[in-house]
Amino acid sequence: MNRLGRVVGLAVLMVGCSAPYQVPSENLGQARDVVTPEVITISGEGLDPVEAGSEYVVRSGDTLFSIAWRFNQNPETLKRRNRLDSDLIRPGQRLKLKGPIPEPEPVAVKPPPVIEATRRTPPPEDPPKARAAEPQVVQKDPPKTNTEPTPPEVPAQKAAVPAFAGWQWPVDGPVIAGFSTKTRFSRSLQLGGEAGTPVKAAASGRVVYSGDGLVGFGNLVIISHDNQFLSAYGHNQALLVKVGDVVNGGEIIARMGSTGTDRVKLHFEVRKEGTPVNPADLLPTRG
Repeated sequence: MNRLGRVVGLAVLMVGCSAPYQVPSENLGQARDVVTPEVITISGEGLDPVEAGSEYVVRSGDTLFSIAWRFNQNPETLKRRNRLDSDLIRPGQRLKLKGPIPEPEPVAVKPPPVIEATRRTPPPEDPPKARAAEPQVVQKDPPKTNTEPTPPEVPAQKAAVPAFAGWQWPVDGPVIAGFSTKTRFSRSLQLGGEAGTPVKAAASGRVVYSGDGLVGFGNLVIISHDNQFLSAYGHNQALLVKVGDVVNGGEIIARMGSTGTDRVKLHFEVRKEGTPVNPADLLPTRG
């Protein structure tokens, strides 16, 4: 086929291909303008976490408490569901996030050992001796009195100690955002301040997480209080404690910063058995 024939054939082919889709044949083979896509950045603070699947594979840096925090679960429930004997987990381990929670196994109590006493044969008794007749004594009834028995004293009950007694504000900065249930990040107090301001533990407890592995919280510290309450301190500039440290209320645990957010602030959150509570109701009233 000569050159003219090839050109004519190619033109017929291009027109035929465009016919079913109503594409103008005069535009075929011409370069189109390249449109630069518009990139829109969305802040992560307004997004809720993805629905938890049935399992989670532990990654390096995870702790049992950080996983429970991420998926809004009670750490003790997560531990029971996976039949864990301690808080220790390892990378690659699969944890069940859903499903039945087994009842705790009863602790077997061993009965005390039976000690058999050795029976001793008593010595033979001497033959009874004749006893002299003893005078009979007539017992008289004691005089009756009207005194009634005194009832036993009931010890006075002690006043119940509030569950959050002794808690304190982690920083002295103003409240720039109060507690609400709109998003996972609003279930807290957002406290203002300057970068580098000391962040203090709100109460005594044990550090169960210290790192930046939870998206949206920046450098984060989580403290467990009697395995019932968790307090979290996010967006720090520097972390001064590690997992396993035991801290007292008022002890400096971090330096205030803006990691994971757009301004210097402290994300302060408290959860009771996995459920967020309003920290403002638990802290002393400011003057």
